[in-house]
Amino acid sequence: GLSIFLQGVPALETVSGLRGVAGTLPGSLFINNADQLASLDGLEGITAIGQSSDGQSIFLNLVPALKAVSGLRNVAGALPGSLFIEHADQLASLDGLEGITAI
Repeated sequence: GLSIFLQGVPALETVSGLRGVAGTLPGSLFINNADQLASLDGLEGITAIGQSSDGQSIFLNLVPALKAVSGLRNVAGALPGSLFIEHADQLASLDGLEGITAI
């Protein structure tokens, strides 16, 4: 399933309101069409991510302002599904994903 699903939120600037989410997400992290989102700060409490029914663990698409994924720095271990990042024009590095050991 989908644990965090943000779809068609072009004015969303921050996910800091999710700072209380902690531990393992049983499903995936899915963010699509979030034009103003510049970082994933606020997701630091997440330590593991499961997968969606279509095999995705992390899906980031149409996030042209995204500059950092360091908010996921505490995710550790293997992702059971895919890591998909597309149309993230400002993203220059994957710093913060070092804890992921396999996909």
